[in-house]
Amino acid sequence: MTKEFMPDTLKCFRYVSWPMLSPDGARIAYVVKEADEESGLFIPQLRLYDLSSDADTVLAEDARMPYFLPDGNRMTWISGQSGEDQVWLHDLTTGESRQLTTLRHGVQRYRLSADGTKLVFEALLWPEEVEGAIAFTEMSAEEKQAWEEEIDLRPYYVTELVYKMDEWYGMRKGEYEHIGVIDLATGEGHILPTGMASIYPAFSPDGSSVAFYGYPYHNAYGYAVELQLWNLETGEMTQISEGLSIAKDHCPIFTPDGQAIITMAYQGSVLAPYRISLADRKAESLLNADDEAVTHGVHLLVTSRTENGEGDAYAYLSEDGEWLYFLAGRHARSSICRVPVKEAGCVEMVLPGDTDIQYFCRNGRGDMAYAMGDLRTPPEMYFCGKRLTDHNAWLREYPQGEVEEHWIRSRDGKAELHYFLMHPVGQEHGVKYPAVLDVHGGPTCMYSAAYWHEFHALSARGFAVIYGDPRGSVGYGKDFCAGGVCWMPEAMNDLEDMLADAISRGFIDEKRVGVTGGSYGGYMTNKLIGRTKHFAAAVTQRSLINPATSYGTGDIGFISAGKIPPRFRMLDYLEDRARGNPITYIDNIDIPVLILHAFKDYRCSFEQGEQFFIAMKERHPDVPVRLVMFPEENHALTRTGKLHNQIRHLQELVDWFDQYLRKEEASDE
Repeated sequence: MTKEFMPDTLKCFRYVSWPMLSPDGARIAYVVKEADEESGLFIPQLRLYDLSSDADTVLAEDARMPYFLPDGNRMTWISGQSGEDQVWLHDLTTGESRQLTTLRHGVQRYRLSADGTKLVFEALLWPEEVEGAIAFTEMSAEEKQAWEEEIDLRPYYVTELVYKMDEWYGMRKGEYEHIGVIDLATGEGHILPTGMASIYPAFSPDGSSVAFYGYPYHNAYGYAVELQLWNLETGEMTQISEGLSIAKDHCPIFTPDGQAIITMAYQGSVLAPYRISLADRKAESLLNADDEAVTHGVHLLVTSRTENGEGDAYAYLSEDGEWLYFLAGRHARSSICRVPVKEAGCVEMVLPGDTDIQYFCRNGRGDMAYAMGDLRTPPEMYFCGKRLTDHNAWLREYPQGEVEEHWIRSRDGKAELHYFLMHPVGQEHGVKYPAVLDVHGGPTCMYSAAYWHEFHALSARGFAVIYGDPRGSVGYGKDFCAGGVCWMPEAMNDLEDMLADAISRGFIDEKRVGVTGGSYGGYMTNKLIGRTKHFAAAVTQRSLINPATSYGTGDIGFISAGKIPPRFRMLDYLEDRARGNPITYIDNIDIPVLILHAFKDYRCSFEQGEQFFIAMKERHPDVPVRLVMFPEENHALTRTGKLHNQIRHLQELVDWFDQYLRKEEASDE
C-alpha cells in the first residue's frame, strides 16, 4: 500500500552526517539526527559502523562531532548530557566515558592534536568570565538560570558594525568566540588571549602551534577574517594572511611538514584552496585559473536539499601532503576531487558524484567514507562505493514523481542553462497539470541531484516542479556567475526560459503556474511577479523586497555591501540599492501572494516581509495576501528550524498553491 507524502511526513526523516573513519579503516563513526516531536528539536545520535561485521550500533545519544584518537580504541565527541555541550572521551574497549571539558557555556567545536594528547576548542565567553578565571567552571542548572535572567536584563552595548548575525538569532550580548587548549592527561586548560573573536582552531602537526581565523578589523571590514598562528610555547601570535577573502566555515589545514597552511578563499564567486607559506606568508591558489574541465571551485554551495547535520571538513590532505582532496560541484553534481598541493595544477576527479555527495572523510591510510543522497532519498553512508545504511527506507512506501534533466540555450545565446523537471505523482496521459517554478537562494549556490522534501510534497499534491540554475549560480564556470549577473535581467530571463521550455513539453497548464523561492529565491519571486504575467499565484519565503531598507536592518546589509566608496553620498548609496527594487513594481502584482517569514531572520529581516504585506494591502486590497510569521525561527527555518515549524511552513506553501492553482484538471483534448 502506497502513501501520500504530506508536510507532516517530515517527522519521519533521519539525517545522516559527520562521517569519521578510524585510523585502521575498520570502523566508521557517524551522526544521525532525528526529530523529537514534543520539543521539535533534532537530537543527534552517534553511531559506529563496523566494516568487518556490518554491525551498526549506537554509541551515544545526544552526541556529535566524533573523532578517533590515534590508537583507534578511544574516541571523543561533544555531548550535552551534562547540561552544556562538552567534549567527552570514550574508551571503545571498556565502554567507559569521562568528561574532558567544563566550559561555562559549553564548546562549539574542537580539534585533537595529531598525537591525541591535547585538544583545542572554540567557545563563547564573556570577557569578565575569562578575566575572572571562571571560563572553565561549569554552571549548575540553578546558576545557569540566574545567569540567563541577569543577561536578559542587561543593556546591549554596541561599538562594532558586526554586532548581529542570523546565526546568532540577533544581537550579541557581550560574548564572543574564544579559543583554548586542554591537556588530556592533566585536564589543565587555558584560554588563548588573542584579543579578538577567534574561530575554527587547528593544531600544527607537532602540536606546538594553533592556527585559527581571527577578526582583527573594525567597522566596514569587521566581517573579514585573517589566518592567525599562535605559538603555544612562546605565546606569540602572528597574522599569516592579508586581505584573502577567506571562507570562515572550515579549519585551516597544515601541510605534514608544518611549513604551510591551506585555507579556502574566494576568487570572485568561486572558492579556491590557497597554500600559504609560513616562511614568507605568500599565498598561492592551487587551482589553475584556466582549468574548468572537472570543477569550478571548492565546496560549491548546494541549496534546497533535505539535510540537518554538519561535517568535519570539506577538504583533506593526503598523508604525504602531495594532494588536497575536496568536495566540488559541477553541473548539479557534487563530487570528490583532488589537486596537487605544491603548485597550481589541474583538478582530478576521484569519486564522481552521480548524485549528491554531502560529506566525506579520509584517514591516514587513504580510506574514504562519504554520505551521499540522490533525487529519491536523503544521504546515507557509503564506503568504497558500497551503501552501508538505510535510515530512510520508509520513503519507499511513498510514490515519487519522475524527474527529467534538460539543457537549453539562453535567449541571448551566451549560456547553456540546466534545469530539473519533476512530474506530478500519478500523472495521467492527456491531462494538463499545474506547476510551480522554484528559485534557489544564494544567489551563488546551485541545485543538485539531491532530495528536497518541498518538491516531493508539491509533486505528491499533483504539481509539476521546475527548478534550475540561472546565471549567477555556481557550478557552470566563472563566467556564468561573474559580474553580479544574478541581479541583472539575464537571471530573470533564464528562469522564464526554463519555464517556457518545461511548458512546451505538453503536460503543464500555462495558466496555472505558481512561483516560489527563499532568500535570493524570494527576491526573484517578487521580481518575477512584479515584472511578468506568467504566474497565477506566488509564495515568497524569507524574501528581500527592498534592498534599500535592508541596509542596517539585517546582516546581509553589511555582508553584501562592503565598504561604501568615499565618492558616494549616503543618499547616492541608498538610491543605488533602491534602483529596480521589487517593491517599486508592487502596482503590477495582481495575483494571490503568501509571505512566509521568520521573525528572528537577521539575513532578510522580517521588516522585508512586512513591507511587502503592507504595500499589497494598501495597493491591492482585493487581492488575496497573507503574511505568516514564525516567532522563534531565523533564516534557516526550512533546514534547521523546529520540526513543527518546518511542517507548518511546508503546509502553508502547499495549501496556498492548492487553493489558487488546483482547479479541475484540464484535458489536452
